[in-house]
Amino acid sequence: MSKSTESISKGIDVSTRNLVLFAPSLAPIAVHFVFLVLAYIVFPHRGLGWDWFRGGLYEITVPNSYLVWGGMFIAFILGFIAECVTVDLANDVLQKQPPNLNKSLNTVTSRLDVLIVAALIAAICAITVILIPIAFFIIAIAIVEKLDAIESAKRAFDFVITNIGEVIVFFIIVIVIDVIFVFVFTMIPVVGPYLGMVIQWILYAVFTTSAVCFYLSLRQTVAVPPPPPPPPPPPP
Repeated sequence: MSKSTESISKGIDVSTRNLVLFAPSLAPIAVHFVFLVLAYIVFPHRGLGWDWFRGGLYEITVPNSYLVWGGMFIAFILGFIAECVTVDLANDVLQKQPPNLNKSLNTVTSRLDVLIVAALIAAICAITVILIPIAFFIIAIAIVEKLDAIESAKRAFDFVITNIGEVIVFFIIVIVIDVIFVFVFTMIPVVGPYLGMVIQWILYAVFTTSAVCFYLSLRQTVAVPPPPPPPPPPPP
């Protein structure tokens, strides 16, 4: 089994055995759900359409796009914090330490300035599309290795380049699973948009855990520069 498939399998196993890893995602799920209800049920866009078969006008109801996008924006801000907390929780579990939600939340909030800068670097990388894998690992490396934003980006670049084959396979599997599950649940009548959203966030937590597993299993292959030589002894 390749490291990519092994890490995804392990991420699923670790997540299902430690349900606290899903706890950070409850906040973005709740916010996203409320905005979807407002967009689809409470404040939808209403208009008139022409029924070509029966003749006459009928009312058209479509989701309020402002509320849909506004909810996604707020949810993804909370989701960024949730991802960071999930990374710290997953790292604790994988290091054989008991996961502690309060400890991980405090760890993230105490380094929020570094993580925001790391997130901005990741966003710039993601815009290029080709650097999305590097963007994906910057936050995980910043938290696991306790590095600053610039060093995390450098380490993510080295990690992806060194393990490019495994990284590509990892992302293909993640994308295929995500698209299939979200599409299938979103197509369910009436409740589809809500179920699809919840499944999306659940998968996000699982794949974040898998990314930590993936990084920890391969990080020893990243070339780390040797420490500088000691200074020469003082002259007699």
